[in-house]
Amino acid sequence: MPEFSLTAPVLHDYSSVTDQLTAWHVPKSWRFWLRKHQGVTVNGEYRYGNLPVHAGETIQLNLSAADPTDYVHQVHPLNIIYEDKQVLVVNKPAGIKPHPNQPGEIDTLMNWVAAYLAPNPAYITHRLDMLTSGLTLIAKDPLTQSLINQQLATKTMAREYVALVSSDIPDTGVIGAPIGHDPDDKRKRMVRADGDHAVTHYQVIARTRSTARVWLTLETGRTHQLRVHLASIGFPILGDPLYGDVHAAPRLMLHGAKLSWIKPLSNNVQTVECPAEF
Repeated sequence: MPEFSLTAPVLHDYSSVTDQLTAWHVPKSWRFWLRKHQGVTVNGEYRYGNLPVHAGETIQLNLSAADPTDYVHQVHPLNIIYEDKQVLVVNKPAGIKPHPNQPGEIDTLMNWVAAYLAPNPAYITHRLDMLTSGLTLIAKDPLTQSLINQQLATKTMAREYVALVSSDIPDTGVIGAPIGHDPDDKRKRMVRADGDHAVTHYQVIARTRSTARVWLTLETGRTHQLRVHLASIGFPILGDPLYGDVHAAPRLMLHGAKLSWIKPLSNNVQTVECPAEF
């Protein structure tokens, strides 16, 4: 069973270790695990959860967890944009699946990441469509994965994209149409009244005579949300084989260009950007 150690400074006095962990948004399940296994040390010594911690002290969280998905290791170059002790951010190429769907499957991003991080495990967080390029964040331990997934759920992790559409799209807009399954094609989603709440903001950042480059910000994260929303207002992303004209561009012109998240066990915001190749 893999073991992990995360260390962080205490910046303010807290009446208890538990209060500090709560301030760091450590999930209740992990707080229980750390208490049960005496996994919290302060300045190198175990400290009970109800005892205070003080600014200037150092907390270390020692944890273990069952092995995550057993990805087949496949050595392949990665375009690493950012890396620290807890996360890895890579630029996923267009046309590459984010992860395997079947045991033993290869030629996906997580096969490459697993080989790069070996012998340590890799923990997937958010996913990009196979046809979309851009920033993908992978956690290096299960607590960091939980914290990032929590940020995705509470919208404190921001994901921003750039896309190409036809040139006559309005300068800015908000698309708030609900999204659900397309009953006629299991691969697709569609705008439908009984769908899930979904909100996309867009702004044109450049134009040519034939195309507009739009900056897209997600409030929600529905499957194919950007593709469905832009197609629903008459401006499908160029090269989209499901919601537009696949022949309008050599690929789906959608790229995850910017990620912002709160670094685990801190209040510091980390922002990473990666320009599109189109």
